[in-house]
Amino acid sequence: MMIDSTLEYLYQLHNRGIKLGLENINKILHECNNPHNEFKSIHLAGTNGKGSTASIIAKILQNSGKKVGLYTSPHLINFNERIRINGAPISNNDIISFTKTYKDFFEKNSITFFEATTAMAFDYFRKNKIDIAIIETGLGGRLDSTNVLLPIHTIITEIDFDHTHLLGETVEEITSEKCGIIKKAIPNTTINTKKEIVEVIDRFSINQKTKTNYINKDHINTLEHKTNTLHFQYNDSKYILPQAGSFQAENAVLAIETIKNEFKDITNIQIQDGLNRWFWPGRMQQMEEDIFYDVAHNSSGVKILTSDLYNIYNQKPMGLVVIKNDKIRSEIISLFKNAFEDLIISTIPSKDILSKEDIKAQKSLKNFQFIQDLNDAFSFLKDKRFGGPKVIFGSHYIAKYVYKFFDFSFDKGNI
Repeated sequence: MMIDSTLEYLYQLHNRGIKLGLENINKILHECNNPHNEFKSIHLAGTNGKGSTASIIAKILQNSGKKVGLYTSPHLINFNERIRINGAPISNNDIISFTKTYKDFFEKNSITFFEATTAMAFDYFRKNKIDIAIIETGLGGRLDSTNVLLPIHTIITEIDFDHTHLLGETVEEITSEKCGIIKKAIPNTTINTKKEIVEVIDRFSINQKTKTNYINKDHINTLEHKTNTLHFQYNDSKYILPQAGSFQAENAVLAIETIKNEFKDITNIQIQDGLNRWFWPGRMQQMEEDIFYDVAHNSSGVKILTSDLYNIYNQKPMGLVVIKNDKIRSEIISLFKNAFEDLIISTIPSKDILSKEDIKAQKSLKNFQFIQDLNDAFSFLKDKRFGGPKVIFGSHYIAKYVYKFFDFSFDKGNI
C-alpha cells in the first residue's frame, strides 16, 4: 500500500532530529501558500493535559455546529490520528498527496518530521474550510513549529519538568519556553498556580499587553469519581465527564472557560452535551473490568494516576510499566515502590525504551519483577488474582501492543 511507504518516508524524517526554530516551518508554509493565515485557531502549550484539553474544546465547538480541526501529538496507533476534522482522522490519500507534492521541497530544505506534519495539518484544514483549529504544540512553545499561528486565544496547561535537555533545567526556563505562544493582545488562559510559574506567565502577559485568565484549582471540586465517570463542580456549575481521571476536571475547566470567553453564545447545556460525546484514549481508559491503560510517564502523571485508582478502589493498584530511558528519576522510582501493591517492568525493542540491560543495571529497579516479553507481561497481569485495580502505563510507544492485546479499536472518527 502506498500509505505504508509514505509513512515510512515521513518517519525517517525523524532522523533529522528536532529542530527548534521557525525558519524551516515558515519556508514550507510559504511554499504551501501560507494556509495557517486562513483559519482561526486556539493554541495550547504546557506539559500535561494538552491533548485532553484540546480535544474537549474541539468536541464542544463541534457540538455547537462548528467545523473544527484538531491537531495533536503523538499518535497512539495511526499517524492519521494527529490531524482530524470533527473527530474524523485525515485520510490516507490526503497524507499521500501532500507528501508527494512537497517531498522534493522537504529534501532540499531538510524539513523535519514535525515540520512536515504541521504543514500537512494546516494545508488540510484550509482545504476543508474549517471554522476553527485547535492546535497543540509539539514541544515547548516559543520555537515549536506550530508557533507561526496568530490564534484567537492561547492556553498554558499545567507545567512540569519534561524534556529538560531541550527546554531548560528550571521550571522558570521551561515556563518561559511555553509562554512563547502568548501573542500581543490575545487573551490567554492557564491553570498554573505555582508562584514561580505564575510570575513568568505574568511577565509575558504584561510584555504582550494581554490578560491571563487564571483558573483557581481550589474552585474545582470532584463530586463523584467512578471507573468511567467523573462528576465535578467549578464555581457554581456542575459537569459530568464520561471518563475517569481526576486531572480531567482541570482539563475540562480550562476548555470550558476558554469557550465561555470566546464563544459567548454557547450554553451550558451545549457544553455538557459536548462533554457527553467526548472520548480521549490512553487516559484512565478502561480496557476490561478493573484493568486500565494510561500514558502517564512522568512522576506527576504517575502520582495522580495511582492516587485516582486508590480513591476509586480504596486499594493500591498493581502496575505494569514500560518507560523511556530518560524518565527514570528518583521521584518516579519512589512512586514505583510506594504507590503500587505490586509492579512489573517490561520492555519493547526500541532505542528509547529502558531495555533489559538498562533494567538489570539499575540497582533501584532490581526489586521489581521483570517480564521481558510485553504480551507475556499483559497475560500475567490479566490472569493474576488481585482484588484491586490493575493499570498498564508508561511510554506512548506501547499503545499499539495494548490495543492489540485487548482487541480494542478506538478510531471510528469518534474523537
